[in-house]
Amino acid sequence: MSTLLRTVCAATLLFLASLPALADDVVIADFEASGYDGWTIEGTAFGRHPVRGAVSGQQEVIGHLGERLANSFHEGDSTTGALTSAPFALTQPFVSFLIAGGNHEGETGIELLVDGKVVRTATGNDSQVLRWKSWDVRELEGQQARIRIFDRREGGWGHITVDHIVLSDEARSGFHRPELFAYRESADYYREPKRPQFHFTSELHWINDPNGLVFYDGEYHLFYQHHPFRNYWGHMSWGHAVSRDLVHWKHLPVAIYDDNDVMAFSGCAVVDWQNSSGFGTGDRPPMVAIYTGHSPGRQVQNLAFSNDRGRTWTKFAGNPVLDVNNADFRDPKVFWHEPTSRWVMVVSLAVEKRLQFYGSEDLKTWEHLSDFGPTGAADKPNWECPDLFELPVENRPGESKWVLEVDMGGGSIAGGSGGEYFVGQFDGTTFTPEEPADTVKWVDYGRDFYAPVSWSDIPKQDGRRIWIGWMNNWQTAMLPTHPWRGAMSVPRTLTLRHGDDGYRLIQRPVRELKTLRGEETRITELGLKGRVSCGFSGTRLEIVAEFEVGEADEFGLRVRTGESEATVIGYNRNDGQLFVDRTDSGETDFNDQFRGIHGGPLEPQDGRVRMHILIDESSVEVFGGDGEIVITERIFPSPESDGVELYSLGGTTRLATLSAWPLGSIWHKSESTGGRNRLPNRRGTVPLPQR
Repeated sequence: MSTLLRTVCAATLLFLASLPALADDVVIADFEASGYDGWTIEGTAFGRHPVRGAVSGQQEVIGHLGERLANSFHEGDSTTGALTSAPFALTQPFVSFLIAGGNHEGETGIELLVDGKVVRTATGNDSQVLRWKSWDVRELEGQQARIRIFDRREGGWGHITVDHIVLSDEARSGFHRPELFAYRESADYYREPKRPQFHFTSELHWINDPNGLVFYDGEYHLFYQHHPFRNYWGHMSWGHAVSRDLVHWKHLPVAIYDDNDVMAFSGCAVVDWQNSSGFGTGDRPPMVAIYTGHSPGRQVQNLAFSNDRGRTWTKFAGNPVLDVNNADFRDPKVFWHEPTSRWVMVVSLAVEKRLQFYGSEDLKTWEHLSDFGPTGAADKPNWECPDLFELPVENRPGESKWVLEVDMGGGSIAGGSGGEYFVGQFDGTTFTPEEPADTVKWVDYGRDFYAPVSWSDIPKQDGRRIWIGWMNNWQTAMLPTHPWRGAMSVPRTLTLRHGDDGYRLIQRPVRELKTLRGEETRITELGLKGRVSCGFSGTRLEIVAEFEVGEADEFGLRVRTGESEATVIGYNRNDGQLFVDRTDSGETDFNDQFRGIHGGPLEPQDGRVRMHILIDESSVEVFGGDGEIVITERIFPSPESDGVELYSLGGTTRLATLSAWPLGSIWHKSESTGGRNRLPNRRGTVPLPQR
């Protein structure tokens, strides 16, 4: 067991021992004994004793308190039975319990009996994740009662799991997550090796696609695909965080959980300013989430809404709002289209590699408008996670175009998953590309930028279009990190630029990141031949360097250098390629497809190549030129590998200018920035032998 895991486990036990919310509970059953002491057993479904989680042949059971629980999956879904408690007095306002399993009213569930009559009942949620439910029993206070847990169903989801039945002074809901509270008290909180310090990560467990990006009441909302209980994909729910500056993030409770065997897949969120949906109940407009409900063999579009600034969410009783009877119909992006005065949705028929556009006046009833695709990159297995937005053309004042971005699970320019985009016109019904539709334009030339989505409702006086992406690749997604897995890129500002190759997407880090900068190191007019140390180091750095293209075949920087480790960020003059080489970047053996060199075309401007580099504990993001090419890569060097070198191969290169800043942590304000060595201005040629 790792030191971190031992620390979290110990803290969890201490936390459970001191829970004030449980102080006045009267425990009816915690099922921690070796038998069902005091319970009457009928049938064979529950066995002769409580079990430790799942039984043979059952999916993983999550969310119980302690080690054991009552589980009717003995011998599978074909058995039936019941457990009935001894009588007890109703001395508290609520009966609360953790429950999961089949959602079959009258067949699988738990019920409260008074004078032999059923007065309260509850059932499972077609899930193996236990969650709190409560009965209000104030009108029955003082009476004698019994609990009966029953399984009368044979067949699919014909079982029930129950744990920790208590009399409580307040109602309970949601999930039992003591490991999260314990982690927050741990000395390792956001200090683990490899933990990004200025990129968003969840506190614990798996994340992937960003979802529901919306700005409202001074807050940037970031929802994201999340497994709340484990460090791998599954039980997909919407995690949630907010920020006032796009840099520092505040974690909020999970917004939308999977439920009734339906996972909450990717989607979007909007502010319904005119309350067209009718979900609003007060002076504030409702926030509405539009997301894919995923169940085996079926994907549909669902709604949830919030009337408290996104703090709590209610699933729409009329779900689904869009169902085309397809197993791969997902990832809606919705926005208000002012010229046609309606909501527009772009959503993917993923396996068909086709996007569909729909229109609605109330977010509930949708009319099919048009289709786009299949087109673009040839070797992709699917299309998913689309986004559509209008952008200004920065070198053509007054001109704007629409950008349609869509992602693929494989076949991207760097291998594995990635994104492509199309530039054109959108009239509220149909997207028409400006260039031949099979023209391929890549969003990012690295391996680790996927499913980007842009924020809606950013105020007009700000005027920016900003997006963020999942900094990972489905081909190598099981990264060597614990107790979290997955990270987001830095937020990026988007514009368009027109050139000889048509319209190009320009991406730049948001200006707010400059607030993390420490003391600047500056180097100017330095001739390079071979390798030379920059004289500063760090594991979290921002570097902006301009090189004059001369006779050298290749030049650039080597970052996170150590004993035998280095990540190379270079420019190959002969093929005009900016690249990142992570072959020897550090830990790479966790996946045989992780090592490699990835890059794309970059034209020098006025004889110079510019590199804007962001280095975090386990990532590099390289913005070439003025943002016309981006390469995003995860890396896993040793913590001691913090060196930075300049290099030139096959001739001499002149470094025109370099500025570097250590960057602070967004999670620990008191922590010093990553590397503060100052290097005075240097001039001249400093040759260093090859190693």
